[in-house]
Amino acid sequence: MKNAIKTIKLIGLVWLFIIVSVSCGKFETLNTDPNNISPSIANANYLMAQVLTSTAREYGDLGSGDMSGAMQQTAQDAWSSGYSNYSWDPKDWSGYYGRLRDNKLLLQKATENNFKFHQGVALVMRAFNFGCIADLWGDAPYSKALNGDQVGPESTTPVFDSQEDIYNGVIADLKAALPLLQGSAADFPEVNKASDVFYQGEPANWRKLANSLLLRYYLRISDKKDVKADVEALVGKVFESNNDDWAMSYPGKDGASSYKKNSKFDIPSNYNRNKMSATLVKTLDALKDPRIVIMAEPIKTRTRLDASMFPGDNTTLSKIVGGIRYINPPAAIAARDKQFNLATYSVDRPWAAPANTVWNFFDTAEVYVGIPISYANETYQYNLNSVGVQANSNNDYVSYMRRDIYNNPSGPLLKARMASYNEICFDFAEAAQKGWNVGGSAEEWYNKGIKASFDLWLSNYQNDVNNYSGCVKNYADYIAQPLVKYDGTLQRIMEQKWIASWQASVESWMDWRRTGFPHLEVGWASFREQLPVRFAYFNTELQNNPENSAAAIEKLQETDYSTVDGKNSSWSKFWLIQGTNKPW
Repeated sequence: MKNAIKTIKLIGLVWLFIIVSVSCGKFETLNTDPNNISPSIANANYLMAQVLTSTAREYGDLGSGDMSGAMQQTAQDAWSSGYSNYSWDPKDWSGYYGRLRDNKLLLQKATENNFKFHQGVALVMRAFNFGCIADLWGDAPYSKALNGDQVGPESTTPVFDSQEDIYNGVIADLKAALPLLQGSAADFPEVNKASDVFYQGEPANWRKLANSLLLRYYLRISDKKDVKADVEALVGKVFESNNDDWAMSYPGKDGASSYKKNSKFDIPSNYNRNKMSATLVKTLDALKDPRIVIMAEPIKTRTRLDASMFPGDNTTLSKIVGGIRYINPPAAIAARDKQFNLATYSVDRPWAAPANTVWNFFDTAEVYVGIPISYANETYQYNLNSVGVQANSNNDYVSYMRRDIYNNPSGPLLKARMASYNEICFDFAEAAQKGWNVGGSAEEWYNKGIKASFDLWLSNYQNDVNNYSGCVKNYADYIAQPLVKYDGTLQRIMEQKWIASWQASVESWMDWRRTGFPHLEVGWASFREQLPVRFAYFNTELQNNPENSAAAIEKLQETDYSTVDGKNSSWSKFWLIQGTNKPW
């Protein structure tokens, strides 16, 4: 809690630092456009703060937002086709490239002034942002990118480098950052600690981060290249506890500085329509996982199927007695069949035939109920909800995200989560399972990953754990269960890594693409039969750089699920997963 408050204060100081410095300037600066400051007078600390906060904001919002839907941790029950049904439009990468232009200037100013700390940070951030572009889209402008201020055709229409080459560049940048980040904070007096919203100018933390990102990317490409020695060399150089996590707290002062789903700075439906996914809820229920208490809000009204409450009546749908809603089974089945004509979906969605539907129309769980992913466009009526409408997404019979945590602009658990210690543990568990020497067995690292996740999320919520009868009460009992105990399979490692990625699900999607785990199915209203594996190139790039974007698209591998999209599809495979038979 103290660390969270300290970080929030430091983020606020960044803005105060900027405001005070500008207000003390000469009067003639009033005629200067503050949004177009000359590079010659740009301050490295301001630039660093901008790059760090904007990177965290975009990546954090993706991990707790759209990608959370893609990985079936949360679901939306209104205007949800892109979130829950996988109807993905092409995505714009301009935010990443705009940030990389700022970062280029940061690196330039840092080099001119011999600010080694800033140089090291700039290299890490260049690696991370270009890594995200390669992760999400595939081939992209890299070696000739960010040259719009220069003369020549490649300044505005740069070639697309291969995904493989971008990954090589990411790894090279992370390695190059390490020697620049030697020493202690005292060795870098030019650093304004408030501008480093992650680690307050401590180079040792940035060294651990650079090595932790190297581990991430080595495993990313481990099915394509031999990285065994590279991974083994990172033991003892990466995150060592939750205190090392790369995460930014939200100050919560306005919409731009707040957790994305809160309704304080937006209409209530911004929170209301984001609910728990049945995929995650049912998994946690089967594992008696106590982490559900910090994720989900208990349902307001419990549901039970009980024909005896409706003697001789096949038409009354439900009634509430003693605070419990009783459902009449024959009436419920008739209501389902009337509302959802599954045969309509099976015309162009063969996986959606009635015999293949995964979910029932209602869920009678006593405490937590999630919405099935890709269930239908009418998911705001799931679990026979008759009072909710799409405009406000009220539903007393399914679980919202826990209201006292996630309907706030800030809080100790609300962070833009970028990389974590538990990720490191599961990565080493995977490496050990491959037979690599990483300072511990796969089971030891697997257990450490679960322990780190428990400590991160539950340290202040033990009373809530104790009060929920559907879960085990501590880490030791949890890992002793047959469905949790390490069983030697990659599937078990990835399932636990997926659960631990709550509110930080981007990396979980990357893992799923290269391993096929956790095992996820689409629902009968899904846009395609499978989950997508990439972002399609945005129309602006296709129009403004047609020759180079066409060459990149031609290298994509069309699949059975690309269908009418052609090669520039979210279901086409790029280099990373071509030839691997993963994830499908």
